[in-house]
Amino acid sequence: MYGRVTRYHHDRRYGFIRGEDGNTYFIHYSNLSGEYIDSGYYVFFKPFQNDRSDYNAKNLTVIEAPEGRHKHGKTHKKHERACKSTTTNTIKYD
Repeated sequence: MYGRVTRYHHDRRYGFIRGEDGNTYFIHYSNLSGEYIDSGYYVFFKPFQNDRSDYNAKNLTVIEAPEGRHKHGKTHKKHERACKSTTTNTIKYD
């Protein structure tokens, strides 16, 4: 089933996916299959039931990750750090 990640709490290691059927599925870190996810990611997953809920997700694969979305307004590339010199007032990229 396809769906979009509506919320993922990295510190708590769980989140939620809105499935194409309109239901909200719970996803736990242990069921990510090594994938990185965040809010807004379009994913494919296998729904399953357990004793706690009928709407769980596993075997997740990221189909599309939105570009240009950064937390807290950061716009620097992952491996690029802007350092501003206090004496020359220039920007140096590492």
